[in-house]
Amino acid sequence: MAAGLIPKLIVTENGAFIHKIVRKPPFTGSWKLNYVYAYNQTSRKAFVGCVIRYENAAFKALFSGSAGQEGRSTTDATLMALSTAVGFAASRGVEFLKIEGENKTTFSLVTYRIPPSDAVTQELLHRCLKELDNLKRVEFRQVTPDTNEAANILARMAMETEESLFLADNLLPEIAASLNADVNGRYVPWVHPHNL
Repeated sequence: MAAGLIPKLIVTENGAFIHKIVRKPPFTGSWKLNYVYAYNQTSRKAFVGCVIRYENAAFKALFSGSAGQEGRSTTDATLMALSTAVGFAASRGVEFLKIEGENKTTFSLVTYRIPPSDAVTQELLHRCLKELDNLKRVEFRQVTPDTNEAANILARMAMETEESLFLADNLLPEIAASLNADVNGRYVPWVHPHNL
């Protein structure tokens, strides 16, 4: 095999793995925000992990921290997290944004595909829409956890430590490795098409 070629499929004692590049570039002239929430049901606190990158995948900034208190559900928590993430992006000067997240319900709420279930959710939705109004253009894309690995690491860190982290220069090694794998690919378990 020639140097530099990456096998598409490898088989190990742990199963078959396929090489997958998960990055999907945002629209021209935009930035991409990957975000995810974490929710502690006992304390009812919501947390967020988010990463902003330029359209060419170069790192811009990340935030990990609290997204709000008194969340009643995962829907509340994810709306709080999206509001916090979009507010963070706007504070970094973003005007054109592609948002990638894992929660389909949140994107359905902010795009008016489903109505809020009650007055509290309506208020959280209103806050979220107010943050989104600060952008000139926004697109949404639902992703899977393997496509959102860096944001997941950051959200877990926020929930475990209950501390905030902001970086605009140097990356934590595990975040750098995850972002690099988004662009260059990573091996994920192969699933037979009949099992999808």
